Amino acid sequence: MRSNQTLKYFAYFVKHIPQLKEKEKKILFGRLKETTLNEIGESFDLTEGRIRQIEKEAIAKIKNKIYQLSLFK
Repeated sequence: MRSNQTLKYFAYFVKHIPQLKEKEKKILFGRLKETTLNEIGESFDLTEGRIRQIEKEAIAKIKNKIYQLSLFK
């Protein structure tokens, strides 16, 4: 279980990344709420594998050095 403070911080950070598409943000929020890939996939009419790919792409954008530096400002 993730701490509530960590969830709030990450959710705030995700909301303010302009390069993330709305679908990517919704998938990341769903995963933060511990929603299964299957449940998220049903809401977007996509497979679990595709949801996993989108999540991976979104996380790669977050890992970008520019965003890492903004975490400490």
